[in-house]
Amino acid sequence: MILWGLIGEFPLFAVLQFLAGQRRTGVLEIEDFEELGAVYLDKGRITGVSTTTWDERLSARLVAAGLLTERQAKECWLQAGQSDEDRPVMAYLLEAVEVGDSRRRRELQELVDRHTIEAVMQLVYWNSGTFRFSVPAKQLAFAAVPSLDVDTILLEAYRRADEGERPWREKVLPESELCVTCTIECSEEIRKRFLRSDVCLWRSMPSILKESIYRDIDRGALLPGEESGDDLPFL
Repeated sequence: MILWGLIGEFPLFAVLQFLAGQRRTGVLEIEDFEELGAVYLDKGRITGVSTTTWDERLSARLVAAGLLTERQAKECWLQAGQSDEDRPVMAYLLEAVEVGDSRRRRELQELVDRHTIEAVMQLVYWNSGTFRFSVPAKQLAFAAVPSLDVDTILLEAYRRADEGERPWREKVLPESELCVTCTIECSEEIRKRFLRSDVCLWRSMPSILKESIYRDIDRGALLPGEESGDDLPFL
């Protein structure tokens, strides 16, 4: 299966939900004029996310947590750079972690879960570029994978973006361009509540959250003392 499209027309959150719902296994490659990355899936579950920026973050976190030394991290980067294999740096970093007891395994799992959520949150801010999903001849396996399903990861990532957490790298587009490139039907009320200067939270919102928003909009004006998003399930 090969799936290709423009991120401006098909938000990455929606693409991930589709692939998860279809329980697909493969690699979702993403690219814009700034970055090139990949989201790895196995039977609809995210097993890894990688760009140079995200791998640098993972490397620093593993060192800060005491799971790797700075020397080990540097060796992983060198190994990845010299290898002919099509493997991201994160694969070498996770393989280098020595997990000898339950405490270190738990620390590594919590770190991978937290890192994956924060990396996926960055996808909210990808407003342009392309994506391509393909199934490689040999599926890449990681030494540690997230324990969370895609819906949980997307909900937590969206919550952070909605609360104003900023991306690791700014991807700024004017509001007019965000709307011009969007193919999703919305309204003035939706734009007022969810359109930011560099991201449309409505376009990136997981579909499981939208039913409550539709009900809120159908009611008309907000009730006295009610703030936008009060009926979201994570608030």
